[in-house]
Amino acid sequence: MGSKKLLLYLIGTEAMLILCIALANLNPTPILYFVFYNLLYGLVFSLLIPLYCLRKEKESLTSFGVKRLGTRQFAVLCAFVIFSVGGQLIPQMAAGEQIPWRLLPLGIAPLIMTTFFEEFLFRGFVQSRAEQQFGCLPAILISGAMFSLYHLGYPGFRAWEDLLLLFAVGLGFAAAYRLSGNNLIVSYFVNLPNAFVTYILKYEQFPVMSVSSTIAAAITLVLIGFIILMFRNTNRTMWR
Repeated sequence: MGSKKLLLYLIGTEAMLILCIALANLNPTPILYFVFYNLLYGLVFSLLIPLYCLRKEKESLTSFGVKRLGTRQFAVLCAFVIFSVGGQLIPQMAAGEQIPWRLLPLGIAPLIMTTFFEEFLFRGFVQSRAEQQFGCLPAILISGAMFSLYHLGYPGFRAWEDLLLLFAVGLGFAAAYRLSGNNLIVSYFVNLPNAFVTYILKYEQFPVMSVSSTIAAAITLVLIGFIILMFRNTNRTMWR
Protein backbone atom coordinates (compact mmCIF):
# COMPACT_ATOMS: atom_id res chain seq x y z
CA MET A 1 0.00 0.00 0.00
CA GLY A 2 1.57 3.29 -1.15
CA SER A 3 1.85 6.36 1.09
CA LYS A 4 -0.96 8.34 -0.58
CA LYS A 5 -3.27 5.34 -0.64
CA LEU A 6 -2.47 4.62 3.01
CA LEU A 7 -3.24 8.21 4.07
CA LEU A 8 -6.56 8.18 2.21
CA TYR A 9 -7.42 4.85 3.80
CA LEU A 10 -6.57 6.15 7.29
CA ILE A 11 -8.61 9.34 6.84
CA GLY A 12 -11.60 7.38 5.52
CA THR A 13 -11.36 4.80 8.29
CA GLU A 14 -11.14 7.48 10.98
CA ALA A 15 -14.24 9.21 9.60
CA MET A 16 -16.18 5.94 9.56
CA LEU A 17 -15.13 5.09 13.13
CA ILE A 18 -16.32 8.47 14.40
CA LEU A 19 -19.58 8.14 12.48
CA CYS A 20 -20.32 4.60 13.71
CA ILE A 21 -19.60 5.47 17.34
CA ALA A 22 -21.63 8.69 17.14
CA LEU A 23 -24.60 6.79 15.68
CA ALA A 24 -24.27 4.12 18.38
CA ASN A 25 -24.48 6.80 21.08
CA LEU A 26 -27.15 8.89 19.39
CA ASN A 27 -29.90 6.45 20.34
CA PRO A 28 -28.12 3.89 22.51
CA THR A 29 -30.71 1.09 22.57
CA PRO A 30 -29.01 -2.31 23.01
CA ILE A 31 -29.65 -3.51 19.45
CA LEU A 32 -28.58 -0.26 17.74
CA TYR A 33 -25.50 0.00 19.93
CA PHE A 34 -24.59 -3.58 19.06
CA VAL A 35 -25.01 -2.92 15.33
CA PHE A 36 -23.16 0.39 15.09
CA TYR A 37 -20.55 -0.19 17.79
CA ASN A 38 -19.78 -3.90 18.17
CA LEU A 39 -20.40 -4.91 14.57
CA LEU A 40 -19.60 -1.91 12.36
CA TYR A 41 -17.02 0.03 14.38
CA GLY A 42 -15.51 -3.10 15.86
CA LEU A 43 -15.74 -6.19 13.73
CA VAL A 44 -15.94 -4.53 10.30
CA PHE A 45 -13.66 -1.46 10.42
CA SER A 46 -11.29 -2.44 13.24
CA LEU A 47 -10.87 -6.15 12.49
CA LEU A 48 -12.20 -7.50 9.19
CA ILE A 49 -10.91 -4.77 6.87
CA PRO A 50 -7.38 -4.82 8.35
CA LEU A 51 -7.41 -8.64 8.11
CA TYR A 52 -8.51 -8.36 4.48
CA CYS A 53 -5.58 -6.03 3.77
CA LEU A 54 -3.27 -8.44 5.56
CA ARG A 55 -4.46 -11.38 3.50
CA LYS A 56 -4.28 -9.37 0.27
CA GLU A 57 -0.65 -8.53 1.06
CA LYS A 58 0.00 -12.22 1.86
CA GLU A 59 1.28 -11.47 5.36
CA SER A 60 0.72 -13.16 8.70
CA LEU A 61 -0.48 -11.77 12.03
CA THR A 62 3.16 -11.36 13.01
CA SER A 63 3.29 -8.19 10.90
CA PHE A 64 0.53 -6.81 13.17
CA GLY A 65 2.76 -7.42 16.20
CA VAL A 66 1.21 -10.70 17.35
CA LYS A 67 4.43 -12.11 18.80
CA ARG A 68 5.64 -13.97 21.87
CA LEU A 69 6.64 -12.07 24.97
CA GLY A 70 10.24 -12.01 26.15
CA THR A 71 12.16 -10.26 28.92
CA ARG A 72 12.25 -6.98 27.02
CA GLN A 73 8.51 -7.06 26.37
CA PHE A 74 7.68 -7.82 30.02
CA ALA A 75 9.91 -4.95 31.16
CA VAL A 76 8.23 -2.45 28.83
CA LEU A 77 4.79 -3.75 29.82
CA CYS A 78 5.39 -3.46 33.56
CA ALA A 79 6.98 -0.01 33.29
CA PHE A 80 4.11 1.47 31.28
CA VAL A 81 1.38 -0.13 33.41
CA ILE A 82 2.92 1.10 36.66
CA PHE A 83 3.32 4.59 35.22
CA SER A 84 -0.16 4.86 33.65
CA VAL A 85 -2.19 3.20 36.41
CA GLY A 86 -0.18 4.67 39.27
CA GLY A 87 -0.33 8.10 37.70
CA GLN A 88 -4.11 8.01 37.90
CA LEU A 89 -4.72 6.17 41.17
CA ILE A 90 -2.00 7.52 43.47
CA PRO A 91 -3.15 11.19 43.37
CA GLN A 92 -6.77 10.11 44.00
CA MET A 93 -5.81 7.87 46.92
CA ALA A 94 -3.41 10.46 48.35
CA ALA A 95 -6.25 12.99 48.36
CA GLY A 96 -8.40 10.52 50.30
CA GLU A 97 -10.97 10.12 47.52
CA GLN A 98 -12.98 6.93 47.29
CA ILE A 99 -12.29 4.76 44.25
CA PRO A 100 -15.63 3.32 42.97
CA TRP A 101 -14.38 -0.20 42.31
CA ARG A 102 -18.00 -1.43 42.42
CA LEU A 103 -18.47 -0.05 38.89
CA LEU A 104 -15.80 -2.25 37.36
CA PRO A 105 -17.55 -5.65 36.96
CA LEU A 106 -20.03 -4.47 34.29
CA GLY A 107 -17.23 -2.69 32.44
CA ILE A 108 -14.80 -5.61 32.19
CA ALA A 109 -16.09 -7.38 29.06
CA PRO A 110 -16.90 -4.17 27.10
CA LEU A 111 -13.47 -2.70 27.90
CA ILE A 112 -11.65 -5.92 26.97
CA MET A 113 -13.47 -5.80 23.63
CA THR A 114 -12.92 -2.10 22.95
CA THR A 115 -9.27 -2.25 23.94
CA PHE A 116 -8.72 -5.10 21.51
CA PHE A 117 -10.27 -3.14 18.64
CA GLU A 118 -8.21 -0.06 19.49
CA GLU A 119 -4.90 -1.88 19.65
CA PHE A 120 -5.51 -4.15 16.66
CA LEU A 121 -6.37 -1.18 14.46
CA PHE A 122 -4.33 1.76 15.76
CA ARG A 123 -1.18 -0.12 16.71
CA GLY A 124 -1.28 -3.42 14.84
CA PHE A 125 -2.45 -2.03 11.49
CA VAL A 126 -2.07 1.77 11.44
CA GLN A 127 1.23 2.15 13.25
CA SER A 128 2.89 -0.82 11.56
CA ARG A 129 1.87 0.33 8.07
CA ALA A 130 2.66 3.98 8.79
CA GLU A 131 6.12 3.05 10.04
CA GLN A 132 6.81 1.19 6.80
CA GLN A 133 5.89 4.28 4.77
CA PHE A 134 6.93 7.24 6.91
CA GLY A 135 9.29 6.01 9.65
CA CYS A 136 9.07 5.45 13.40
CA LEU A 137 8.29 8.92 14.81
CA PRO A 138 5.60 9.87 12.23
CA ALA A 139 3.98 6.46 12.80
CA ILE A 140 3.79 7.07 16.55
CA LEU A 141 2.27 10.52 15.98
CA ILE A 142 -0.26 9.19 13.45
CA SER A 143 -1.26 6.34 15.75
CA GLY A 144 -1.67 8.67 18.74
CA ALA A 145 -3.63 11.25 16.73
CA MET A 146 -6.02 8.69 15.28
CA PHE A 147 -6.54 7.16 18.73
CA SER A 148 -7.41 10.57 20.13
CA LEU A 149 -9.65 11.81 17.31
CA TYR A 150 -11.73 8.68 17.03
CA HIS A 151 -13.05 9.51 20.52
CA LEU A 152 -14.99 12.37 18.91
CA GLY A 153 -17.68 9.75 18.38
CA TYR A 154 -18.18 9.48 22.15
CA PRO A 155 -20.26 12.36 23.58
CA GLY A 156 -18.26 12.35 26.82
CA PHE A 157 -14.84 12.88 25.20
CA ARG A 158 -15.31 15.83 22.83
CA ALA A 159 -13.69 18.60 24.90
CA TRP A 160 -10.29 19.82 23.70
CA GLU A 161 -8.78 18.95 27.08
CA ASP A 162 -9.94 15.34 26.74
CA LEU A 163 -8.67 15.03 23.17
CA LEU A 164 -5.24 16.41 24.08
CA LEU A 165 -5.03 14.06 27.04
CA LEU A 166 -6.07 11.13 24.84
CA PHE A 167 -3.43 12.14 22.31
CA ALA A 168 -0.79 11.94 25.04
CA VAL A 169 -2.19 8.59 26.18
CA GLY A 170 -2.22 7.33 22.60
CA LEU A 171 1.41 8.34 22.20
CA GLY A 172 2.17 6.28 25.30
CA PHE A 173 0.48 3.19 23.86
CA ALA A 174 2.26 3.75 20.55
CA ALA A 175 5.60 4.12 22.32
CA ALA A 176 5.01 0.91 24.28
CA TYR A 177 4.25 -0.87 21.00
CA ARG A 178 7.43 0.43 19.39
CA LEU A 179 9.77 0.02 22.37
CA SER A 180 8.64 -3.57 22.83
CA GLY A 181 9.60 -4.39 19.25
CA ASN A 182 6.16 -3.70 17.73
CA ASN A 183 4.47 -6.21 20.02
CA LEU A 184 0.67 -5.95 19.99
CA ILE A 185 0.32 -8.02 23.16
CA VAL A 186 2.35 -5.43 25.07
CA SER A 187 0.34 -2.45 23.84
CA TYR A 188 -2.92 -4.29 24.55
CA PHE A 189 -2.00 -5.07 28.14
CA VAL A 190 -0.72 -1.53 28.64
CA ASN A 191 -4.04 -0.14 27.37
CA LEU A 192 -6.36 -2.51 29.23
CA PRO A 193 -5.59 -1.66 32.89
CA ASN A 194 -5.45 2.00 31.91
CA ALA A 195 -8.96 1.62 30.43
CA PHE A 196 -10.23 -0.02 33.64
CA VAL A 197 -8.87 2.76 35.83
CA THR A 198 -10.02 5.55 33.50
CA TYR A 199 -13.52 4.06 33.50
CA ILE A 200 -13.93 3.86 37.25
CA LEU A 201 -12.53 7.38 37.72
CA LYS A 202 -14.46 9.00 34.83
CA TYR A 203 -17.42 6.66 34.45
CA GLU A 204 -19.84 9.50 33.75
CA GLN A 205 -18.02 10.19 30.46
CA PHE A 206 -18.42 6.62 29.23
CA PRO A 207 -21.44 4.98 27.59
CA VAL A 208 -23.63 3.25 30.16
CA MET A 209 -22.28 -0.18 31.11
CA SER A 210 -25.07 -2.68 31.73
CA VAL A 211 -25.81 -6.39 31.70
CA SER A 212 -26.86 -6.12 28.03
CA SER A 213 -23.57 -4.44 27.08
CA THR A 214 -21.67 -7.20 28.91
CA ILE A 215 -23.59 -9.90 27.02
CA ALA A 216 -23.08 -8.09 23.70
CA ALA A 217 -19.36 -7.71 24.40
CA ALA A 218 -19.05 -11.39 25.33
CA ILE A 219 -20.73 -12.40 22.05
CA THR A 220 -18.41 -10.05 20.15
CA LEU A 221 -15.32 -11.47 21.85
CA VAL A 222 -16.36 -14.96 20.77
CA LEU A 223 -16.78 -13.68 17.20
CA ILE A 224 -13.34 -12.06 17.36
CA GLY A 225 -11.77 -15.34 18.40
CA PHE A 226 -13.61 -17.23 15.66
CA ILE A 227 -12.62 -14.73 12.95
CA ILE A 228 -8.95 -14.74 13.95
CA LEU A 229 -8.89 -18.54 14.16
CA MET A 230 -10.43 -18.82 10.69
CA PHE A 231 -7.97 -16.27 9.33
CA ARG A 232 -4.99 -18.13 10.78
CA ASN A 233 -6.19 -21.47 9.45
CA THR A 234 -6.91 -20.06 5.98
CA ASN A 235 -3.68 -18.11 5.90
CA ARG A 236 -1.67 -21.17 6.91
CA THR A 237 -3.29 -23.26 4.18
CA MET A 238 -2.87 -20.69 1.40
CA TRP A 239 0.58 -19.25 2.09
CA ARG A 240 2.63 -21.97 3.79
